[in-house]
Amino acid sequence: MRGQGVSAACSCGCPALFALAIVKKNETCYFYVMDIEALEFRALCLQTARDFFIENNYLELDTPALAAALIPETCLEVFQTEAIQPFMPKESAKKLFLVPSPEVFIKPVIAQTKRSVFQISKCYRNGESVGRIHSPEFTMLEYYTMNADYKDSIKITESFFCFIIDKIKNHPLASPEACNFFAEGFQLLTMEDAFIRYAGFSLAEQDSVKKLAEQARRLDLASGTEFAHYGWDDLYELILVHCIEPALPKKRCVALMDYPAEVPCLAKNKAFTIQTAEGKTVTRQVKERWEVYAGGIELANCYTEERDSDTVTRYFAEEAALKEKTALVPHPSVKNFGDICAQMPPCSGVALGMDRLIALLAGRKTIDSFFYA
Repeated sequence: MRGQGVSAACSCGCPALFALAIVKKNETCYFYVMDIEALEFRALCLQTARDFFIENNYLELDTPALAAALIPETCLEVFQTEAIQPFMPKESAKKLFLVPSPEVFIKPVIAQTKRSVFQISKCYRNGESVGRIHSPEFTMLEYYTMNADYKDSIKITESFFCFIIDKIKNHPLASPEACNFFAEGFQLLTMEDAFIRYAGFSLAEQDSVKKLAEQARRLDLASGTEFAHYGWDDLYELILVHCIEPALPKKRCVALMDYPAEVPCLAKNKAFTIQTAEGKTVTRQVKERWEVYAGGIELANCYTEERDSDTVTRYFAEEAALKEKTALVPHPSVKNFGDICAQMPPCSGVALGMDRLIALLAGRKTIDSFFYA
């Protein structure tokens, strides 16, 4: 048996893969791994991320990848496995689930310690298309800052980007163009302003499914009765995906802020007031939430965390009921999470896709060139 290395290109044409050819009994098998520069660059980015948060007095966590119960989220599917006990029948195996986010374990730590924390870990989401920026297994950076809101987290995230750019800018794989637009800071854009600018209407004035459906038809997203079974949040998502996200600047990091409260999540609500074209004052509820797009790619999202026990409990009950009807992989919901959240200090949490960030910093269009094959 002997081995020989040969170069290979990744799916985006970058020379980022290395093929290890193993010849055994005149049969050649190929094992594709990252080349050494990609390995080094990924390791440098991950270590630099750790350094930033440790230097800023965040506690690093290392929570489990398996859980018996999860946060119910209708927007995603999960992976199920089972724990088989020695000398016991298979029927007695305990169902376990790969975590789609470490949040289920992180928030109890925050409730107990009251400390700012971070974690870099693998996350798993089933039903995901494997593509340019998607994978069912990916690396997530989550960080929670105590006594901070979503606007404070913008400043922290901008500082994080500047820190990581300073450490990686001289690496051969670092893209000068990408480093420049990360270093410029965020362009802040409320969801209301984004809809006015890119879809041509005020989102806050669309207070019914009928009104929002009329706007979607005006934008040629569908016609006639095609929206008969759409809810307000479905129509909003349709317009966001087809009209707003593609129009966002590609050479800047853009933070879309203040999401409509009609789209449920565990971000804190706040009042939002506008003047309509007719001169009327309209007040709506929005979520203290932002998502950052870099190079046109969704990179991170942030909440001012909801801490009201009743609100969290109600959200869990509603999501769990929907999940029970629609989930391809049903799972138990974690208990008493509202009580846990009520014990947390005021805080803001950010989830950031490290695979996407690393690819963007290298000027790559896909994340697979930084995956272990």
